[in-house]
Amino acid sequence: MTTTEVDPMRLRGPWRRADAVLGAIVWWAVHLGVTYWLIPRTCTWGTTWPLHALTVLMLALIARAGLSAVQLRRAATADLKAAGAPRDLFLGWSGLALSIFFAAVTLIEWSPVLFIDPCW
Repeated sequence: MTTTEVDPMRLRGPWRRADAVLGAIVWWAVHLGVTYWLIPRTCTWGTTWPLHALTVLMLALIARAGLSAVQLRRAATADLKAAGAPRDLFLGWSGLALSIFFAAVTLIEWSPVLFIDPCW
């Protein structure tokens, strides 16, 4: 059985940094905007399942951003003497905190849809 080692520098690219730090914020903003757009349409459709599906999708994408933050943090921890490793360690922790925060905010935004009919 062979094991493959993951190059820590590959996990510390600019796209990984952007996804780790900004991903949760972007997906929360998309959730907020699309929810406002969907509310009148769900009233004409007579169902709220698109709102629930949107929220679950956005929570999954926020979790993906959190996973990028964890991978960035682990890659920076693996080689602390590399150039930019302390910065990537900070960005990893910051991205993880932002992902947890915006996942909580998205869940809080979902709670009215669970309990109150948007068409009242």
